[in-house]
Amino acid sequence: METQEFQKEKLKLKSVIKDLEKEEEILAENLNRSSMEFSKDDYVRAHLIYLGEKKIKDIKQIKNKPYFARVDFTEKNTNKLENLYIGKISVLDSSLQEPIIIDWRAPISNLYYDGRIGKSSYDSPDGIIEGNISLKRQYFIENQILKKYSDIDLKTTDELLQVALGQKADDRLKNIVATIQSEQNAVIRADINKPLIVQGVAGSGKTTIALHRIAYLIYKYEKEFNPDNFMIIAPNKFFLNYISNVLPDLGVENVRQYTFEDLAYEVIGKKLKISDSNEKLVTIVNKEFDNINKGNIEIIIEESKMKSSIKFKDLVDEYLKELAENYLPKKDFIIENVRVMRYETMQKLFLETYKNLCFTRRVEELKKHIFSKIKNNSDIIQNAIRAKRTARINKMLKEEISEEEKRKRRIEIFEEYEILLKYLDKNDIKITDAFFEKINKQEAVTYYRKMIKDFIYSKIENKNLAKYLVENTLSNLEKGEISFEDLAPIIYIHLKIYGGGLNNKLRHIIIDEAQDYGEFQFSVLKTILNSNSMTILGDIAQGVHFYRGIENWDDFIKLEFPEGASFRTLSKTYRTTKEIMDKANEVIAKLPEKERHQLIFGEPVIEGKDSIHIMKKKDESEIIESIVNRIKEFKTLGYKSFAIIGKDLKECENIKKKLNKFLEDVRLIRSKDSEYFAGISVVPSYLAKGLEFDSVMLYNANEEKYQKEVLDIKLLYVAITRAMSKLDIYYTKNLTELLK
Repeated sequence: METQEFQKEKLKLKSVIKDLEKEEEILAENLNRSSMEFSKDDYVRAHLIYLGEKKIKDIKQIKNKPYFARVDFTEKNTNKLENLYIGKISVLDSSLQEPIIIDWRAPISNLYYDGRIGKSSYDSPDGIIEGNISLKRQYFIENQILKKYSDIDLKTTDELLQVALGQKADDRLKNIVATIQSEQNAVIRADINKPLIVQGVAGSGKTTIALHRIAYLIYKYEKEFNPDNFMIIAPNKFFLNYISNVLPDLGVENVRQYTFEDLAYEVIGKKLKISDSNEKLVTIVNKEFDNINKGNIEIIIEESKMKSSIKFKDLVDEYLKELAENYLPKKDFIIENVRVMRYETMQKLFLETYKNLCFTRRVEELKKHIFSKIKNNSDIIQNAIRAKRTARINKMLKEEISEEEKRKRRIEIFEEYEILLKYLDKNDIKITDAFFEKINKQEAVTYYRKMIKDFIYSKIENKNLAKYLVENTLSNLEKGEISFEDLAPIIYIHLKIYGGGLNNKLRHIIIDEAQDYGEFQFSVLKTILNSNSMTILGDIAQGVHFYRGIENWDDFIKLEFPEGASFRTLSKTYRTTKEIMDKANEVIAKLPEKERHQLIFGEPVIEGKDSIHIMKKKDESEIIESIVNRIKEFKTLGYKSFAIIGKDLKECENIKKKLNKFLEDVRLIRSKDSEYFAGISVVPSYLAKGLEFDSVMLYNANEEKYQKEVLDIKLLYVAITRAMSKLDIYYTKNLTELLK
């Protein structure tokens, strides 16, 4: 039987939906009127029409679940109790000028995320507002029907959170806004003006926090920034597609979303043939070589570390300095025997005065400087031009040619010099173009090839490393291939010579899976951004690309942000059960002591039982048979997403081939895939980062596959932490020591 309070809340929901429909009608009427009066030249009205259409779209999206929380708040020194209903967007009653729903990003909504029953406060544009919270309530609303509500205080294990965490993998990401926890909220609302580094355990919500932080910043700074002033850097297109539906659901569109490879294309403006960044990892994982990867594992790792380091950036800067010193034509700027500017003066301006600009901009500034000199000496130059013209005509007239030919040649000479005089009369800077056209401009990749071929070897002390780096890089470039580690120096060279930087619109960059990017990559991002306004989210424990990535946040901050950065940790994990997370913690604890610096063990908030099964099988055929049976069993329980995780692609191809005999629609995830679907996926361990599945089956975790080495420990940790509800671990022969 429904309580009186429940009936009141049902009536309130109906009232809110009715108010939303009313506002939708008013907006539609205003929009129709504005459209009828609209002129193509009326940009203000066009913008108002756009805003009206967007608001109608937003209201339609939220009508089925208009709000998810309520806070009753009485401001200090007043007797007015406010019932604040919080949803994904704010909607104002146009007649009463009072909020129907309050946006979750509004300052007052912090009362819901961080406030406790009793005395509380929030930080508003007018200062800190103090008062008293008498009620915090969460709602379960589906299709405009109130299913349930729950009164809460500030707890990480509140009822709504537990229900949300119990959802299947393909639904969970979209519903996070109602369950943002205090530690996550602090990251989302952190100051934009200071770089923010977040070390979060697997399942702590780093990706969803990244998306909600963008939504929050766009809301807070809507007058200063547009959505395209923000950019997300994600590890692969598969990952971007995985999150692609979330930002529109938060009311955010047009945010730039790139992989680092896509960013290279955007900046350089040319499609590059980039080798699969995971090929090197597979070589290191399997300790195998092919015809491409000749040498030893150590030298491959050293080369990647070198190219991703600040030390390599310093070498690129040294090369660019040498290039700059020989960039300009080595002669004075002269117009018809009048020296406008000496080479030495131009060189000083190029190398010193304009040194903070890219080469192209330096030349443009130099042109302006030279033209200013031309204008100041215009009379002298014009007289010199006319004198030269007269001398040439007189010389031609003495030649033994026909009168008709003389007449024709006289017109040609006259017109040739008339062009110069017109440039001078019109103050046209084109008069300087011919001189600078002699600069031998080349593509960034060409400059990079020259740097590797003629410059780098002598600069690297370790000659074995220098030899391998030069030979391997030139061999790849000959085939038209570029490795991931080559992208940063190539982008950097392009930026320093030709400029770019996405039209200088960027104001903030958010980097997910940041532990897999190196020092040089971050320097490139800072160069594009021209500031330190970044949100950097990662997990050192998941740093499988250790040969190019970040291994220590302290060292990283000192190097990249010496002026300081905010550092936060996220220790609670909302993805997986306690049993599964405890097993993952046991695995990551086996890292060597020096690798455990800043390591955080996940604190699960989901209890769950019977989550892990470790099963020994006679051979791989028995493993496949068991996997097939488990998938069928779990489907009856309502599970939608399954991952069979193998160590590498080769093993996964074999798994898929065997599963296809028994199951339909088995999908093999490859590094270049760009779409994510629920269902049955076979995933290499190193591609599983950032993803989550209802059920994970770890294929053959024996002691041969997973040894007590840093990379194997991290890969196993990643694989285990993909599981939300069920984890089955199979092995033949002997179980890996990492799981004992």
